[in-house]
Amino acid sequence: MLSFRLKRIADSIKKCEYLADIGTDHAYIPIYAVQNGIAKKAVAADISEGSCNKARLNVNEHGLTEQIEVRQGDGLDAINEYECPDAIVIAGMGGLLMISILKKGIDTALKASQLVLQPQRDIEEVRRFIHSIGFKIADESIFKDSGKFYTLMDCEKGNEAYTELEYMFGRIPLNNGSPVLKEYINAKYNKLMNVLENISSNGKEDDEAYKRLYAEAKMCEEAMKCL
Repeated sequence: MLSFRLKRIADSIKKCEYLADIGTDHAYIPIYAVQNGIAKKAVAADISEGSCNKARLNVNEHGLTEQIEVRQGDGLDAINEYECPDAIVIAGMGGLLMISILKKGIDTALKASQLVLQPQRDIEEVRRFIHSIGFKIADESIFKDSGKFYTLMDCEKGNEAYTELEYMFGRIPLNNGSPVLKEYINAKYNKLMNVLENISSNGKEDDEAYKRLYAEAKMCEEAMKCL
């Protein structure tokens, strides 16, 4: 039932009493977590009525209506103020949207002992935000599924700070010498160089966009020296 990406996310959840999956879509992760003894109960939440209907159907088909409650709601608003999820999963969405969800539901987020996050973009900003609210990144991996790159973060309470290079590419993948990270950086670097060449050919090296992209390319070169 689970794709490789979803299996990686689900396997990152620590054993807990109560799981909240925000943006659940089909409720695949809560179903897997309950079936495999990772969570005793779960809330599968999504802002989309259609997604909630699909989730309810899947939960019913697996006979898990007593353990998994499907709720329609906007982010962490789906979690009642008196509830305390041990683990919160937010995956498969842009990093800025993820940050917005966590900001809006910060009281709920801070009650959790684990945040499992899989942002699709603006990953650097997610790392910075996590640190700003008193969480550290206990584990992080970058992997590929169906030809696409994905970053997965396992966050827990704690304090830490990264260098600019670590915020851009992740301390743990850099320290581990991840071959997938190397492939990702190479792909990113080649795209940046193509764009920079196009801008340069138009005589716009003084533009702010050129300077920003040039700085990113230099960061890629620095990161490759670590791998």
